[in-house]
Formats: sequence, C-alpha cells, structure tokens
Amino acid sequence: MQWYWRYEYSDFIKSLGGTIEFDRYAIADDLLEQGQIRLIVNDTAVAVPVNTHVRFVVTSGDVLHDFPIPSLGIKVDDCPGRLNILSALIQREGVFYCMCSELCGTALSQMPIKLEDV
Repeated sequence: MQWYWRYEYSDFIKSLGGTIEFDRYAIADDLLEQGQIRLIVNDTAVAVPVNTHVRFVVTSGDVLHDFPIPSLGIKVDDCPGRLNILSALIQREGVFYCMCSELCGTALSQMPIKLEDV
C-alpha cells in the first residue's frame, strides 16, 4: 500500500470465513509514548512462529517496495502485479525491526516493519 503495510495470514480462516488480515501504520510523532523510537515503532506487529517454516508472499499495488529483515537474512522485493515468494525458518526468538528499503516515495519513512515470535 502507499505508504503502509497490509498483512494477511492466508493459512488461517476466521470463524465466519475469510482470512485474517490487518493494516500496519507507523505511530504518529504526537502519539509516541516514553521510550518509543520515532519512525521505528508501529501499531501492530507481525507474529511469526519460531522453528517453523514460514512463507512470505509479497506484492505491491502501487510502486516498488522492499520487505527486508536484515537480522534474519530476509529481503524480498514487492513488485506491482507480481507475487514474490520467500521461505524462511526463523530459529531465534526476539522482536525484529526494519524499514522498507526501496526508494518508494515521500512517505518511505512511514513504512517500518516489526516482527515478533510467538
């Protein structure tokens, strides 16, 4: 999305049907709490299981974006009209922060990513 992330857990179906999906936005400067880092924290984390194969399927609806998590060795381009797939085995617990690493426009800094293990 321009300029925020939309996530979908396609393997999980809600009780009323449909997949679980949510949008993730950067927290505005005036809403930051004490200790939160500007342009890094966001309102919703992506939960991923540890020691389980995870498949990331990424695409873009507007311009090129990039979904990187350098500390996990993950980087995949989000291209409009194309599905790119990356498989990963996350073998350590933690909270991982990163940022869209494609020069995608004026609000690039509003696209942080937060991954947490479950």
